[in-house]
This record gives sequence, structure tokens and C-alpha cells, in this order.
Amino acid sequence: MAKVTISDVAQAAGVSKATVSRYLNKHFERMSPNTRQKIAKVIEDLNYQPSFQASALKSNRTHLVGVVVADVSNIYSTLLITGINQVAKDHGNQIMIGDASDDLDQQQESIELLLRQNVDGLIIQPMSQNPHAYDYLRKSGTPTVMVDRLTKPLFWPTVTSDDYDATYKLAQAVLAAGYQDILIFINEISAASTRQLRSQAFLDATKGKATVTLLETQNDDPQVVAAWLAQHPKVHPVVFAGNGRLLMALLLWLKDQGLTCPDDLGVCGYDDWRWAALVGPGISSVTQYPIQIGQQATELLVQLIDGAKIPATQVKVAADLNLRGSF
Repeated sequence: MAKVTISDVAQAAGVSKATVSRYLNKHFERMSPNTRQKIAKVIEDLNYQPSFQASALKSNRTHLVGVVVADVSNIYSTLLITGINQVAKDHGNQIMIGDASDDLDQQQESIELLLRQNVDGLIIQPMSQNPHAYDYLRKSGTPTVMVDRLTKPLFWPTVTSDDYDATYKLAQAVLAAGYQDILIFINEISAASTRQLRSQAFLDATKGKATVTLLETQNDDPQVVAAWLAQHPKVHPVVFAGNGRLLMALLLWLKDQGLTCPDDLGVCGYDDWRWAALVGPGISSVTQYPIQIGQQATELLVQLIDGAKIPATQVKVAADLNLRGSF
């Protein structure tokens, strides 16, 4: 059976090929609802599959959006990509995904590969806070939106969670519960703005009111917490885990040690992917919304691709504080 072409669709719908092309590219101006419905029905009846390559030749677009995340195995990345894909599809685009594997050089390789695919735009979770690490990207002129993490200064529109304010409220709740010793269990702080903002929120909220200890970890290993507790056997601290992976690692370690919260120590965290309410007394945590971050970033990118001038500002997606029985 011969492949259905745009000419077949135009003939069956009684319109020109140009009209069908405008329909496929969602240019509905000067197109009556009746014509749109007729073309849609013919496309469905004939099971017509438009050619992105042909469309690209005419519109100078590939309808491809590149996405590069820091770690594709992270649940955050999965949810972020879900939000990006939802909006990209609504605008007739497909996404291509690159994984930085938590390595800046690997991220550059992934971005450059996508640039060679002539993507219309990019959404990137930056591995470096230094915008000059992405000078090659700026020189390409490709519309770009950053997500989750900030570069300093901002060179691109950037969509993030409300890291500082939500964590500050959590720190205030910890103080209200009477804790005098707070441990921040976190990955290398200097590597990401999210970690800096969350730790700084605790430091600011508790200044002069409690002792805060930063415990940086490699590979999400809670042994830094174990070592601190061993050195302070009579102290009853609260531990703030800086992200969902660390919170999970901490809770698994507590279980292995036969420790419980809040009896042996308090526990709270940032980002729990909805499971924290099911653990023990329920873990107090900040819930962020990667799907919405991905959706907003893609809406901005679509505008940039269409020629809009959007300043390099930060867009914050509100996070929610869920207080439960863990401290």
C-alpha cells in the first residue's frame, strides 16, 4: 500500500497543500473551524503521518527539542522530562534526551550532539554555575531555557523550585519543635545552587538560635551522619536531607541501625516524591514539582523559538511544606 502524502490529504479534504501544511504547523489564522475539522477527519481516516523532515525543509524547523539532564536515573529527571514532553507534544514537537551523568564534559558532549541534530531549542539542567562553561551554546544562537539550577549571573531564562523560601519555613518548624542541633546531610554544596540555597535557608533561619553542622557526602553515603552521631552520643539532633535520594539513604541507614525518628533523632528533607507520608510517623519534607517546572520551561522555550524576547530571569515554581511526625 502506497504511503499517504500531503497531496492525498489535500485532495480528500478539498483544500490546497499549503492549507494542510498550515494546519500541520498549527497556523490556524484565516482558517475556518469547518476547514480544520475537515482536515483533521481526513488525516484520521487516512492515518496520515506527517514528515518532520519535509516540514523542516519548508519551515526551517526540525520540531525537535533537546533536553539534557544532570542524571537521567534520578526520579526528579523523570518527572521533569514528563512535564517537558507534555507541552512539547502540544506544540507539535518531539524531544531528544541527553544525560550528563553528573559530569560537565559529558554534558557538553550531549549538548553538542543535540546541536548537530539541529534542534529548535534546548532545555538544560546545568552542571556548572559558571555561564561561561556554556559559551559554545551561546555562540550557537540556539534558544535555551535552564531548569532546576542557577548560573551566576543568569544568561538564560531559568525555571526552578522555590528552594530557599520553602526550606526556610521548614527550618522555622524545626526550631519551633525545640531542636538545638541541626545536621544538614547534603551532596557537595559548591556544585549546585539548589544545595547552596537549601543549606543557606537553614543557616539564616536558625542563626543564633541553634547549632547547624554541614555534613557533605559523596555518593549519597550517610556515614558522615553516623560518624557525627558516634561523636555526640548524648545529643538529640534533627537531620535535614538535602534531596530525595539522600532522604531515602538516611532512612534506610536508620532502619539498618534499629533507630527510629523522632525517638532517636529528628528527620526531615527536601523532595520526597510522595512516599514520605508512608514512612513511619510520616517524614516532614518539602515537596517540589518537577512536572510543572518542565511544563513552564517548555512554554518559555516555545516562545523563544517563535522569536519572543524573554529576559534572563528566574521563574520560581512554588514548593509545599508537609509537616508530619518525624521531628
